[in-house]
Amino acid sequence: MPKKSDKIGVELSDFHYHEVRDRLKCIMDNIDRQLIQHPVIKLETEVKDNLVEGLEALWKAYNQLNNIE
Repeated sequence: MPKKSDKIGVELSDFHYHEVRDRLKCIMDNIDRQLIQHPVIKLETEVKDNLVEGLEALWKAYNQLNNIE
């Protein structure tokens, strides 16, 4: 598993990682509720496909953060 980074010269705590995961989850929830579930997006399937693809990339990043010790 990847280790927590100190590349920027700042020691990052577990809370920093928890905080960024929480913010990412809030953004993903908003994208789903405010955009993907919107009637226009449901009709415009190409746009929906792009949004879903972006959301899947955010989920991948979220899961990567969960795997960092």
